[in-house]
Amino acid sequence: MSSSDTKNYNEEEKTVILLKKTCSYCDKLYQSNQKAVNHIATTHKKKVERIFSGNHNFGVYNQTNVQKYKRLGYTIVVQFGCVSCKEAFVMKKELEKHCDLKHVVTSQPEIGYLKYFD
Repeated sequence: MSSSDTKNYNEEEKTVILLKKTCSYCDKLYQSNQKAVNHIATTHKKKVERIFSGNHNFGVYNQTNVQKYKRLGYTIVVQFGCVSCKEAFVMKKELEKHCDLKHVVTSQPEIGYLKYFD
């Protein structure tokens, strides 16, 4: 085998990151980031900003992609994707903390008024 053939079998090149689309604050799954933003606003009473720029090189975690990448011999790494930006996290708790610190614009406490954060 030549060195270029060996390169094709490098374990690092046979790994794919799939993002799990789940709410930052509960286990609800969603189909799009906008649906997640709407869910967070109505259920968790938090308004999060959306940042539409950035390079997004991750696939979506679903059965179709899992089957496809397994068939191709990839190692699948599942991470949690932020609904506001292009960051991904290994642990869901990290995603929740990131969202609260970086993206929550307003939060509506139980008494019904909006509080603005700096």
